[in-house]
Amino acid sequence: MARLVLVNGKIVTVDERFSVRQAVAVADGKIIAVGTDDEALAAGGAGAEVTDLRGATVIPGLIDNHNHFVRGAVHWPSEVRLDGVTARDEVLGRLRERAAGLADGEWLLTLGGWHTDQLRGDRSDLTLAELDAVAGEHPAFIQVGYSHAFANGALLDALGVARVAGAGDAEPVPGVVRDGAGRATGRINGGIVSLNAIARRFPLPAGEPEAGVRAAAAYYNSIGLTTVFDPGGVGVADSAYDQVAAVAGEGELTLRVFTTLGDAASAATPEQCRHILGRIRSSRPFQGSHWYDRLAVGEVFYGPFHWDHPGVAPDPRKEDVAAADEILRTAAEGGWPVQAHSVTGEGIDLVLSAYERASAHQPVRALRWSITHAEGITAGQVERARRLGVTLQIRSMGVMGGQERAVAAYGAQAVRAMPPLRMIADSGLPWGLGTDGTKAAQLNPFVTLWWAVTGRGLGGEEAVDPALTLSREEALIAHTRSNAWLMFQEGFIGAIRPGLRADMLVLDRDYLTVPAEEIKDIRPAATIVDGAIVYRSAGYGSPLS
Repeated sequence: MARLVLVNGKIVTVDERFSVRQAVAVADGKIIAVGTDDEALAAGGAGAEVTDLRGATVIPGLIDNHNHFVRGAVHWPSEVRLDGVTARDEVLGRLRERAAGLADGEWLLTLGGWHTDQLRGDRSDLTLAELDAVAGEHPAFIQVGYSHAFANGALLDALGVARVAGAGDAEPVPGVVRDGAGRATGRINGGIVSLNAIARRFPLPAGEPEAGVRAAAAYYNSIGLTTVFDPGGVGVADSAYDQVAAVAGEGELTLRVFTTLGDAASAATPEQCRHILGRIRSSRPFQGSHWYDRLAVGEVFYGPFHWDHPGVAPDPRKEDVAAADEILRTAAEGGWPVQAHSVTGEGIDLVLSAYERASAHQPVRALRWSITHAEGITAGQVERARRLGVTLQIRSMGVMGGQERAVAAYGAQAVRAMPPLRMIADSGLPWGLGTDGTKAAQLNPFVTLWWAVTGRGLGGEEAVDPALTLSREEALIAHTRSNAWLMFQEGFIGAIRPGLRADMLVLDRDYLTVPAEEIKDIRPAATIVDGAIVYRSAGYGSPLS
């Protein structure tokens, strides 16, 4: 068995006592001892590889409970990530650097994960001229969350969009913004509908399809992620799941990826439910491995029933409610966990009522059904969820800004209490932290931890009411052990204790004592998954580098 012993460190176990120890021993991918240096060395035995951490802090691998990894991996080789960037010049610099390395015919893409509101200083739109200068003949599509996008001339040409259009001319794609003279400005509005329509026209990256999976997993490892729960979503092809499964089957996946049933998001009419019901009845959860598995139905199990946005509550018809009820009853009968996208208070009421009806038919407490996002949840709804055994998957989307629609609907003060972190943490309800990356939000878990602890947004504003923020310990539990429980993996990952798999991060600074403002800047010196070092920081003098 491969043996690794890490000594002379600060091992933040995130076990039930949140104990901090000195050393950890690993054999065959599993943690076999946590304690003093002598205890770990004795467990490791004479043939172990011993590494002196020189006081470095080790925490469990971070788990994102809501991350669209499978969809994001498809175009990853063409992407420029802007997670956490706070300067406009750096945005342009990253785009310029990536464009310089593109081959002829390749596109330059940023598919969400950032917002101009996260910038400090100049937050103006990226102009067509700027992107022409950055990308040249490479079509450039720079998506801002699910709000809008910026394009260069080559992108407009590739989509068949006229640089100058006459009055009444039809647009080949929705959302193109023009000035008074009919000139395309390079901005594309229209939100998720317009942006997804354009995304369907992107060429696939050159090379083998699985390359995107490997590259995306490596990036996730580099920012401290060792596990993600992917909720599916509209427009994710079966081939995208097949690519992740193929990499896992080859033993080359360095990120644990758990997914939902996949195409359930495609049901939009009661008639289309028949396909989804058949899929649920013919499948079972937990049939995969601890690298890749399907665990739930959702996050969209029937859009017309529960899909909502800030300030825009769902308004289902009677037949939509009936269709959703049939899906949920079928999931409960088949032993399927369920997660439901729900943002508004009205939407959460609908979902909880449907969950209650399903549970009356077949109790769901043991299935750990969840509500994901839940920004508008109230104390009364938390209590209803607690009685049902429903869990919450809370996202840090507000850290990027871009909350105009929510502020318009509820007011700025109310938005700073959405989600009500302190109330949720004090409720006793099982819950965890995630991001909703890759398009809707940024990916970095340390940015999420910073947001939850400081209440700040990347743009410098107060994003969370200071009275509602979490302690560092609470936030770390929510991004590790709690998420493992939400995903039925608590006996496998989520903490550093004997018997669990060795998913750990050696940090470049101490999460528990570093100034709070620096939490977002923490990076792994090394990321360990299943006992193997899958990432090493080139710029840090770690014994593991």
